[in-house]
Amino acid sequence: MKTDRRIGWVWLVLLASVVGCSNSAPVPTYPTSGSVIYDGKPAKGVQVFLLPTSAPIVPQVPQNPYGITDEQGQFRLTTYGDFDGAAEGGYQVVLLWPDESAAEEAEGASQDRFLGWYDASRSQLTVNIKPGTNQLLPFKIPKVTRPPEELKGVPGRN
Repeated sequence: MKTDRRIGWVWLVLLASVVGCSNSAPVPTYPTSGSVIYDGKPAKGVQVFLLPTSAPIVPQVPQNPYGITDEQGQFRLTTYGDFDGAAEGGYQVVLLWPDESAAEEAEGASQDRFLGWYDASRSQLTVNIKPGTNQLLPFKIPKVTRPPEELKGVPGRN
């Protein structure tokens, strides 16, 4: 009788560990890179964020994919660790380009050089990440001369 109980417990522990492993496996990510071109020139220091529309969300992944453009306007996305990419699915692209000179003048409050045109409430930029390596088309941003009009609610929701 004791042996039967021990075998039962062993099976229970094995089953629990198998189920536990399948639930804790990370969502796969795929290398994803792209570029930001502003007014015909590479934009250095643009923060690129992907907000899931039909992709895994936190807590399925530790954070939304993000990257920062280099001197050539190129970026690579990170979700779990350095430049591992993004999970499969659809995303809204949010761009923030801090103005370092304005940040120094305003004691740390950085102003977006895109003036809010590509924040989460206004950006019309979208991408779809597929399995494999993803080289996104360049985000070609025209010169911004004025901020957008004030929103009267969230687009698509009001």
